[in-house]
Amino acid sequence: MITPVRIRVRNIRSIRDGEITIPETGITALHGPVGSGKSTFLSAMVWALYGEVPGGLKQADMRRTGADADPCEAEVEFRFNGQTYTALRGLRQRNARGGVREEAYAHWWVLGASGSGQDERQISPSKLTQKVTELTGLTGRAYCGAFFIAQGQLTDLAEGTPAQVQQLFEEQTSLAVLTKEVERHNTEARQAEEQAAAMPGSREETDAARQALDAAQEEAAQAHDEHERAGNHAQATAERLRDAEQTATSVQQRHRAAEQTRIDHARFEERVRQCQQRVDTLTANIAKAGAGPASLDVLVQQLDALRSATGTAEQTLGQVRSAEQRAAVAEGRVRQVQAEADALADPDLARHISEAKQRQNEHEQRRGALQGEYTRLNRALEALTTSDTACCPTCVQPLRDVQGLVTHLRQQRERCITDGKTAKAKAEAAAQLHEALLSRHQQLTQIDARLEAVRAEAVTAGEQAKAARRDADATLAEAAGLLPGAGAPSDPDVLLTRCRAVLDQLGEDVTRARHVRGLRAQLADAEAELDDARTDLAGLTTTATTASAAELAEATVDLAAARTEHTAAVTAASEANTRFQVTAERASVLGQQHQEAEARMRVKAERLHQAQILHTAAALLAALRRSLLADYTAAVSQAATDVLTEITDRHVRFEIDESFIPRVYTAEGTVRPTRVLSGGEKATAALAFRLGITEQITGGTATGMIIADEITAAHDADTRRAVLTCLSELGWPALVVSHGEEITEAAQQVISLSQPDETTGTVIAPAA
Repeated sequence: MITPVRIRVRNIRSIRDGEITIPETGITALHGPVGSGKSTFLSAMVWALYGEVPGGLKQADMRRTGADADPCEAEVEFRFNGQTYTALRGLRQRNARGGVREEAYAHWWVLGASGSGQDERQISPSKLTQKVTELTGLTGRAYCGAFFIAQGQLTDLAEGTPAQVQQLFEEQTSLAVLTKEVERHNTEARQAEEQAAAMPGSREETDAARQALDAAQEEAAQAHDEHERAGNHAQATAERLRDAEQTATSVQQRHRAAEQTRIDHARFEERVRQCQQRVDTLTANIAKAGAGPASLDVLVQQLDALRSATGTAEQTLGQVRSAEQRAAVAEGRVRQVQAEADALADPDLARHISEAKQRQNEHEQRRGALQGEYTRLNRALEALTTSDTACCPTCVQPLRDVQGLVTHLRQQRERCITDGKTAKAKAEAAAQLHEALLSRHQQLTQIDARLEAVRAEAVTAGEQAKAARRDADATLAEAAGLLPGAGAPSDPDVLLTRCRAVLDQLGEDVTRARHVRGLRAQLADAEAELDDARTDLAGLTTTATTASAAELAEATVDLAAARTEHTAAVTAASEANTRFQVTAERASVLGQQHQEAEARMRVKAERLHQAQILHTAAALLAALRRSLLADYTAAVSQAATDVLTEITDRHVRFEIDESFIPRVYTAEGTVRPTRVLSGGEKATAALAFRLGITEQITGGTATGMIIADEITAAHDADTRRAVLTCLSELGWPALVVSHGEEITEAAQQVISLSQPDETTGTVIAPAA
């Protein structure tokens, strides 16, 4: 099984950065005062392997206070079936919308017996948990149940009530899940039965609803037949009423036709008179206008041609003025740029630039030579002041006056510094002059380019102005050719003024001609309407048939009788329809009630059936639990007996059954419950019981490292020594957390932890 050999913790709880190495054999003790972080290594190991945080805490709760910007990591190196594996799980903080969030990450290493391995750095935390589970065959819960012995657990196993022992036994062996399922199924079955009992609905209610529905449906059928008969009678009376109405309508129409003929004759005569009056009025208006419509098309053609020519002439004349203005602006820009070029012109500018660059180079060379001289003098001074012998630094000859030479060299160095600063200032001044001359040369180049561009623009603008003037002369000549008479003015503005006056006169002539044409069209329409009115009057006939007063009175009496009969039939049919609707609605309501009663019965039956299924499932699960419990208790009893007989000869057998009263058998055959044993015997039996559970969980195929957290804390000194002696005699590898001094005597390796402070955290001493 899993044998951890190294655990490293970074920024978890009280530990800033700590690592422990665990031998694969013997007992390793984590020793230190309460609150020193001993249990933190155990919690970090479970978290690194399975991602589970003990105590129901969140992963973010693992982070050490004050270590928000640093990684929070747990790394476990363990051996399994001859191979070495390393699992690392950590948290790093990321800035996210709304604040800072913890982001989990994981690494996984596999190292074989030959030394070669596999590194999976991009593994996800869930994939790491899956790999460890598939490798060991144990979930995190099963691993903790098999190999972790928590504080007070041995005491509960040896001294606890049967209920406490049962709870602990089922939690470790995972039977608690099955027990909870049995309880859940029984609870849900009882709830289903209670719900079914509280639900409305019965077979008697359903039968009564069916009988009431049948009676209502029969009554509705009778009302429907009566409604059909009344409807047929109402339809027959409606047909007789229609016949009477048609007869009365025919008589009334003949009577109204004669009256209408007399009215139409008078109306047509009035229409002929009005049309004749309109024709006379329009004839007089045409004679008064005096002008005929014969020249309207010619006038419109002359008006359109002159208007188009005048508009084109005005447009081209405006284009001429705009083009001439642009040409004048372009000539002004040429003069302005030429003035700028003349102001900056210098025929010796290239020579001045070359001379400035040469002076800059000379000063730079002078400065470089002085820097070399300064370096030589500085080295000589350093050699003279640091050397123990009075020798020349260049020729290595003895010197009589070393101090005088040092003073002389220092004076030369000061002159180098002064001359170097002067050369630097002159070089910088020459460089500035050179840059200024280059800038002036660049400005002249840019101005020359601008001058060429504005000259080209001026030429283009002049050509455009000439072309616009030619177009304007052509359009003005065209407009002048359309004016009446001869001798058109040569001034363009006067010519345009005359064109506008002629346009106004032509507009008036066209308006008058159109008015006359409209009057003639109205006259033609009025004469046509007069002819139509005379034709209608001539064709009107007065020979329509008439109806007598007696015939009209008889038709009226027959119509009234038919209406009375039809009204009575309609009333009877409406009453029959109302009775049918009432009975049909009652049958519908009773049908709905019957369906609701059937639905209530179905729901109640389904709930009872569900309760029966839950009872059956609970019984099956309970039987499975009893079977597994018998197997588990027998396996744990045998495994605990093997452990017990290995560490003591006073007891030959350990037994636990469904009563959950752990007991031991002596060699004489005496049976004694563990709670009445002495302190040392009780601890030995409890340890054997707990290790028996471990072997039952793992199947007894292999033994991993036992992880014990303060398992002796609740015992006296003798009992603590007895528990540690038993654990040592078993020979199983173990990692024991304790603050007592007894562990330092029993352990093969002791790792000491100090009380943490806020800055450095827990301090881990080297293993002893």
